Amino acid sequence: MIQAQDNQRISVDLREETLESVLWYLQNRTKFIFMYATEDIANITDISVRAKDKTITEILDECLEGTNLTYEISGSAIVIKKRKTDKITISGWIRDTSGEALPGATVSVRGSKQGAIAGLDGHYTFSIPAQEGLILTYSFIGMEKKTVKYTGKRTINVTLNNSSNTEIDEVVVTGYQNIQRRDLVGSITTVKAKDIIMPSYTTIDQMLQGRVAGMVVTNTSSRVGTAPKIQIRGTSTLLGNQDPLWVVDGIIQEDPLELDATSLMTNDLKNIIGNQISWLNPADIESISILKDASATAIYGSKASNGVIEITTKKNTTDRLSVNYTSNFIIGTRPNYDQFNYMNSKERVLFSQEAFNWGTPYSAEPIKQMYTYEGLLNMYLSHDISSEEFLAQRNVLETQNTDWFKLLTRRAFSHNHNLSVSGGTNKYSYSASMGYSKSEGQEIGNDSERMTGRLAITIRPVQKLTINAAINGSVNTNKGFAGGVNPLGYATTTNRSIDPDVYYQMKASYPYNEGVRSLSYNFINERENSGSKSASSYLSASLDLKWNILDWLTYQFTGGYSDNNSTNEAWESERTFYIAENYRGYDFNSVSPASKEFKAALLPFGGELFTNNTHQYSYNIQNKLQFSKAFNDENRLNALVGMELRSTTNKGINNTVWGYVPDRGEVITSPTTLQAFEPITGSQNSGWGILQRIYDGGWRKVNTTDNFFSVFATLAYSFKNRYVINANVRNDASNRFGQDTNHRIDPTYSFGFSWRASEERFMRKYVGWITNLNFRGTYGIQGNALTRLSPDLILNQGTVADLYNRYQSTISQIPNPTLSWERTKSWNFGIDLELFNLFNMNLEYYTRRSNAIVELDLPYEYGISSMKRNGGIIHNRGIEYTLTFTPIQKRDYALSVSLNASKNWNEGGHTDIEVKASDFLNGRSDIILKQGYPLSSFWSYSFAGLNGQTGEPQFNLLDIPDDQRSRLIDPTTYLVYSGQRDPYFTGGLSLSFRYKSLTLNSSFSLLLGNKKRLPSPYSQFSSSYYMPDPYTNINRDLLNRWKEPGDEAHTIIPSLPKGNMSLIQLPNGESTFKIPVWEQSDAMVVSGSFLRCRNIGLSWQMKREWCEKIYMKNLSLNFNMDNIFVIASKRFNGFDPEISNSVLPRNYSLGINIGF
Repeated sequence: MIQAQDNQRISVDLREETLESVLWYLQNRTKFIFMYATEDIANITDISVRAKDKTITEILDECLEGTNLTYEISGSAIVIKKRKTDKITISGWIRDTSGEALPGATVSVRGSKQGAIAGLDGHYTFSIPAQEGLILTYSFIGMEKKTVKYTGKRTINVTLNNSSNTEIDEVVVTGYQNIQRRDLVGSITTVKAKDIIMPSYTTIDQMLQGRVAGMVVTNTSSRVGTAPKIQIRGTSTLLGNQDPLWVVDGIIQEDPLELDATSLMTNDLKNIIGNQISWLNPADIESISILKDASATAIYGSKASNGVIEITTKKNTTDRLSVNYTSNFIIGTRPNYDQFNYMNSKERVLFSQEAFNWGTPYSAEPIKQMYTYEGLLNMYLSHDISSEEFLAQRNVLETQNTDWFKLLTRRAFSHNHNLSVSGGTNKYSYSASMGYSKSEGQEIGNDSERMTGRLAITIRPVQKLTINAAINGSVNTNKGFAGGVNPLGYATTTNRSIDPDVYYQMKASYPYNEGVRSLSYNFINERENSGSKSASSYLSASLDLKWNILDWLTYQFTGGYSDNNSTNEAWESERTFYIAENYRGYDFNSVSPASKEFKAALLPFGGELFTNNTHQYSYNIQNKLQFSKAFNDENRLNALVGMELRSTTNKGINNTVWGYVPDRGEVITSPTTLQAFEPITGSQNSGWGILQRIYDGGWRKVNTTDNFFSVFATLAYSFKNRYVINANVRNDASNRFGQDTNHRIDPTYSFGFSWRASEERFMRKYVGWITNLNFRGTYGIQGNALTRLSPDLILNQGTVADLYNRYQSTISQIPNPTLSWERTKSWNFGIDLELFNLFNMNLEYYTRRSNAIVELDLPYEYGISSMKRNGGIIHNRGIEYTLTFTPIQKRDYALSVSLNASKNWNEGGHTDIEVKASDFLNGRSDIILKQGYPLSSFWSYSFAGLNGQTGEPQFNLLDIPDDQRSRLIDPTTYLVYSGQRDPYFTGGLSLSFRYKSLTLNSSFSLLLGNKKRLPSPYSQFSSSYYMPDPYTNINRDLLNRWKEPGDEAHTIIPSLPKGNMSLIQLPNGESTFKIPVWEQSDAMVVSGSFLRCRNIGLSWQMKREWCEKIYMKNLSLNFNMDNIFVIASKRFNGFDPEISNSVLPRNYSLGINIGF
């Protein structure tokens, strides 16, 4: 009977139970009694058994498979006991393809819970009972699992590959260390560089638009070489730097030295100098991490209050020699008149005729010339030409239709090339890359050229020591225009009736010859004889040493040095209108040296040259000690302490010389001496400002050194793979606040907690389709020091005062001993959700409160109009949403979707400064305009339609009793709120569809909620609203202006001004013309929201077997289109809503990638 019991057949269906639970289940359903030692089976869990009509022995064999247990049956008793076998010890290391250790990687024995976790150096060791068919599984988050069959070797070294199905951001770079995403509590978004590369852009910052929730990337110009504006989670400062901190491979990138842009000559230079990462080749980048909340950024201290953008470059490989070449060729479209709303020749002539008949006045009598209608009409009315000549030339002007876009812009051609080599072994590895790019702007004369190089070496002299060294270098050259030369602006605003080859007369004045009324002007001549250029060279070296002292303790040294030289210049030659008007008083080479005009010229020969030379060098030294201990498969402790020493020195010289002759070997001729100078009218004092510029030279020297010393620490503990607590602290010292000992040190700190609910047993059991559910919360305080402020009295020591013949000093800032750091307190709450291993969603809510430095108005007796103080409260709060999913994943085809969206609300607190009406109308951004409103708010006059009899604009709220008009009246009582200039909602969409070897990608960006004031159709009119100069073009909206009673029903464009224009009195006591009030009314406010199709690309990947036949590793071709279309308000009339006064070109690129 007893022997028969072991043949009893039963059915079992158990999931993820402990072994003890399974044994009790069997005992209750059979006649057997189980005996065992509790400690022998306590750690055996997750037993799943599904058996139908099986014997007890078959069921026990399945339950105990892979364990160190066996059983014996004696009658009705079954004894569970340890298997008597010999133990074996297995050890080795686990690394990635670049040879980097993978601390925290796991090795497990299939069918059991036995295994080990790799230490900081990637090494592991464990002992198990010897058994047949032993299979080991190696895994790490973000890597593909690898299984190894045990063959008797006691040392097993394993290299894991990046997973094709798991995002690389499963291992995130954050604050001087790498952390597994499952242990992350802060708000960090990571994108792979290969997913956002756009061949037509040369820097990575331009490629980030629409890619990250909470980060707004705005293009500022259509010219090549210009950097976009980037904001992360709104604005936390009014007077300080609002840009995020850039970090490359753990090294903070210093801000470039600001250009002293007080001269017209430097207007274009400041746009093409570049930013902190202009030197970096996008082809060398592996991933970009955007750190947004206090938990993620606090470790970087006061420079990180606006967020951090971490760039990780590509690592060396330990594979065989690998060579890769990438090349792209790009063609951009040329702008045309269909994109803009300006008159053609016939419309412009007709407008001038109607304005003359209407009685619109001119500021001066039009210059008699055959090249403009006004000049031609003046000649006819003065009887200089006959009516036949007038009509014939008028017909020429009406049909001229000069295509300025064709003359001044082009179909830009650009190309870039990148060559990289890598290879090595487990002992050493290397990589080298070179890049070259040449980009043409759509404006003829705007070009950018860059060469980059990088060499990286990894050496592992001993098992516990890894040394990484890298050298980066780049040479950049950007070419642009002199301050007054704007080809795209000229093409849109110049009369198309003008022959491009003629030199027409443009109004001019010269202080030493009042008889000068006009001078010859030709734009192509101006462009060819002026320009700007920025040339820079960058060299950096870094050393990273990592010593695994113990399995759980690592010391790391990181050192970096960078050297950046920049030479910037802008010039105007003697052949330009600019020099003729400002320094000569006559056209080039048009008078004799004996003439009185020659003797009254400050610069009879030569032009003007502005030079700016900067040299920035910096070093960064970090020492870090990291503790990382895994107590079992479920509990981990990570701690880091460190110090950082940074120093940045900026040296610069600005200088302007006159008499510059670029076409004669760049020689310098002397200006007219004061003894030889003979003004025709006026005296030397009448134009001393000009004389002072010439004899002073505007020479300026900058020599500053900023030193920083910081200590920091992080602590993170993960309990049962479900609960994580995190803390970060950093102290930055600054002597800017030396009078108040409480403010000398700025501690920034944060705390965070996360709960991975999906790891709870009840979640896995009942809602297994939720593969990840994680709740996060953080709180932190950050500080920010404005670099140009101090609590001390600041005097600007100037030159000799002309009146007193003594050195003069002016008060720049009065003392304020209580001035301290700007502080931002922030909360962040996040939910990470993954469904069915397909849908990944992230939802974040944040709130930030900043105590910003603001200006405070002062009484006149202080000798200065205002002072800086703490107290400007700024509130930011927002919601961010990210969704990625792959609805289709088959062998031959797949579809993936990535969507992000964010909404930010910000508002200012109480302000003590007097805010003027002009501040409200212009949306002044460096002050808090009104409590409770967004910082980028602006106001407008309230438009009430056009007068039915005169066509003049009418307004609400301005007609108040005279006794209530006052300079002190609150402007918001007669202005209406129009909205905010910055978008409060941003979004991005990326789609990727693969069919076999073809992949189709597209990306879109969306900005909503911002308002803009349209350019006025009267913008070419003078300040007194006289007729525009005859050589300017005019907005076509004026063709639809009010002309007669009844037009007010279908137009909002006022009638042309007349000589008897009436003034309107404002509630603040000021009087002005009605048209400028209309220009700043709500009638000219339009939604700035837009949807842009940023990119559509198609790529083809050659099959591996085909590549092998032609001795290649890989070969791919790609075709891309950028800036395909923009959907925005029709009232922009072709202008790009993002940059307002221009358009972004559409680019087409063809590329090839070859690997060997």
